[in-house]
This record gives sequence, structure tokens and C-alpha cells, in this order.
Amino acid sequence: MDLKEIMDLDDSVELRNRTWWWWFWLFFFRPENGKQWKQLMILWGTRNCRRLKVNDMVWDHSYVLKRGEREFEVPGITAAWFYDGERMIDPFFLKSGTLHSEWGEDTASLTLKNDGHCSFSSKNGDFGVSAQFKDVEVNMDITEWKPGLYELVHTGRRYMSSLGYKMVKLRACSAKGTLKVGSDVHNVEGTTYFQKVRINSPTSPWYFGTFHGAKGDYIDYFMPHIGPPMFRRSPGHTSRLDFGERMLSKGIHFVEADGKSHTIKDISIEKTYMGDLPVFRLKGQDDGKRIEMEMRTYSRAYWRVEQPFLGLFKTILYYNEYPAYLSNFRFEDGGRIKTLDDMGYTIGNCEHSWGI
Repeated sequence: MDLKEIMDLDDSVELRNRTWWWWFWLFFFRPENGKQWKQLMILWGTRNCRRLKVNDMVWDHSYVLKRGEREFEVPGITAAWFYDGERMIDPFFLKSGTLHSEWGEDTASLTLKNDGHCSFSSKNGDFGVSAQFKDVEVNMDITEWKPGLYELVHTGRRYMSSLGYKMVKLRACSAKGTLKVGSDVHNVEGTTYFQKVRINSPTSPWYFGTFHGAKGDYIDYFMPHIGPPMFRRSPGHTSRLDFGERMLSKGIHFVEADGKSHTIKDISIEKTYMGDLPVFRLKGQDDGKRIEMEMRTYSRAYWRVEQPFLGLFKTILYYNEYPAYLSNFRFEDGGRIKTLDDMGYTIGNCEHSWGI
């Protein structure tokens, strides 16, 4: 596994004040005592701007990238939320500080330090995530789950010139460890998803989801778009501007437990609401294959990202994440049909952002 691909910050092309780099691990932990699945998301990021406001935290800094042969250092942010099976703790922590990354042939680490630390590291093919701040402690061991899903996957899109995005993924890994919240200790076990992102353009809204099945199936989709939702400026789900999305790219990837891999690009998504939480329904067909899935969400976390633009104006992005599970699934490939009964319980997370 190429650790440089994971740990390095690609600054070969930048858009002034608008290039964003981030790394995140999304964990799904098996439930206990009849509760919902626990979920944890930890993110590290930086942006080549001078000022940013994330929720209530103002991030004023002099953006300077210091680079060595196998390391870099830059001002950064780390953020996390945790759904403990009954309630969402959002933010779990939100800190700014110095982000340092280094890598070799078999070892690597990326760490943000403030009045504590948050880091992820790699040694001999395995990974670990650790964090320690006041009243919060995380220690996770990450290893292979399914061989085909423990390989780096590269995706991306260039819209024009240097505008676009790039991603590197580890689609599914095993995870085991402990989380300490105050005096409460959670012993957890499950799976995790990793993604590194570089966005080199104004950040448009998107739909994204990733799911892990009990028997080893994997699903992800990504649908960035433009349209009236770009001009939304409030956190509420209902808005008169929630219509007219024009997709910039779209596709769903389905890897079956036996390793068969499928990509369907002709897809569409719609959402309704149960209470104050969305239900997403995705369907598509391509090259003789059809897919339909319903995703029910059971909690919400979000980051409100605000940045000055042209003096008095500011841009606002609402980055929403919803712990979710598949409530319906059907895949057809020729005469073969696969349903949720064949996959077992399938847990995941849906993202839906608006603003810019």
C-alpha cells in the first residue's frame, strides 16, 4: 500500500482560497442492549485560506505549507461526532492547530496537536486512530476485513482546466477499540471506511453514501450537483430552494461479498422525511443491471462552514451526515436477483450537503 498516496497533501494545483484537503475515518460499531448501531466520524483538514468559521469556532491563521522530502506541516483542523447508540454528540471535538504528516515505506502518521492530539497512523499494513482531549479519548485498531476492499481506490473528476476533485479510499476495514466520554467507556467493534479528498474548486452540494453489509457486501455512491440548493443558507431541512439539482457526476458502486464488482452511472436520488430525518431512495440502471435501495436515517450531525468572499459577502456550506441503514434493496443482473435478505443487515451513512 502506497502510504504517500494516503498521507501526502497534493499541492501541485491550487485554486486561491478555495482548495480544500481532508482525510476522514467513518466507523460503524455493532449495537448492544437493543440500541442502534454506534457511529463515529473523525476528520482532519486544511484549506488554503486565511479565515474560516466552522460551527462556532473561528479559524484565523496564516496559511503556510512547510514541506520536506517525506513530510509536511500546515495549519489544520480536526473534528468529530459520535452517535452513542441513543444520542448524537456533535461535535465530539472540534480543534484547530498544527497538522503534521510524515511517511516512509512501512510507517506513516498524520497528527493534529492542540491541547491534546488527534492522529491516525499506519504500521506494516495496519492502521490506528487515536485522540485525546479533555473528557474524550479514542483508541482504534484497524485491520483488513475483506481483501478486495482493503486496497486503495482512486476516483475523481476534472470539470475544466484544473477545477475538480480527487479521492483516495479504503472501502471497508475491520475496527476494534475503545472510546471514553467523560467517565463512560465504550468497548466497540465493527467496520470502518476511509477517504482522502482534495477539492480544487468552489465546493458545490453533494449526495454521498457508503454501506457495509453483514455478509461482506459494499456500496457507495457520489452525486455532486449545482442548482438552487447552492443558495441555501440555513440548517433546516425544508427550503423553497430545495429543487432543480443538476448533477455534475454520478455513479454507484456495488461490490458483492464474493468479489463481483458493479458500477452503474445512470442513477437518480430522491428524499422524503420521517419526522425531521430524511429517507433517501436511489435507483438506476445501466448495461442490463438495475438497482433500487432505500436508506433510512436515524440521527444527524452537521458542520456549518463559513468563509469570507469578496469583502462583505460570505459563503456557507452545510455538511450534513446521517447514520443510516438499508431498509430495502434490490439488484438485478440479467436474470439474477439479489435482495436485502441475501445481504443481511446493512449499515452505513448518508451525506447531503447544501450551500457552497
